[in-house]
Amino acid sequence: MITIEQVSKTYGKKEALSPLSLTISAGECVALCGGNGAGKSTLLKALTTIHTPTTGTIHLNGYAVEEAAYKRQFTYMPDDLIFPAELTAEENITMMANMQGAPVSRVEEVLDIVGLQEVKAQKVKTFSKGMHQRLAFAQSLLSDAPILILDEPTNGLDPYWVAEMQKVIMEEHAKGRTILFTTHLLPIVEKMADRLVFLREGQLFIDKSVAPLLERYSSLDDYLFEQYKKERS
Repeated sequence: MITIEQVSKTYGKKEALSPLSLTISAGECVALCGGNGAGKSTLLKALTTIHTPTTGTIHLNGYAVEEAAYKRQFTYMPDDLIFPAELTAEENITMMANMQGAPVSRVEEVLDIVGLQEVKAQKVKTFSKGMHQRLAFAQSLLSDAPILILDEPTNGLDPYWVAEMQKVIMEEHAKGRTILFTTHLLPIVEKMADRLVFLREGQLFIDKSVAPLLERYSSLDDYLFEQYKKERS
């Protein structure tokens, strides 16, 4: 479903992403983790055509970046989506639906999913950080594209909406969608992901199935601590 071959990204003299290869199968839910500056968002921006890789190739569902069908394979929630502040929640999501070619009938449904139906007539400039985040998530649900790409989807949410967003993502996964998401919260990875991909300094550090790790370790924190300890010994 997602094939990344020797993809790198350089900004001037800084290599944000070293040549990296990764394959994600259809229907997998993959957590992309790592510290700040590890290359997570850079990789997602390459996948979603916001940035052009310095080297390498990417295919989604067999389509190359240059092909028109490529962008129809995914829907994306960036970590810094800015909505026109003077528009209402409903106006913003309707605009997004038109831009994505999604049916406008989905607008009411996705606003309800993220709990913004009752405030849909309010201007976005009145929204809190968490409400902005939920609105960004709503627009990512408009399309039925087979791949869902989420950059820090739970950032800025209170515990209730962290749990609700996890529930929705897991429902999308159960429908057969391929999901790639970034997070700093390993308990979320334990609950949601089939696979942990961990980047460090722009390089692939760990690529493991989650279930076998949790059979051996009490938490992913314990596993990562052991990996760092081994490397330093």
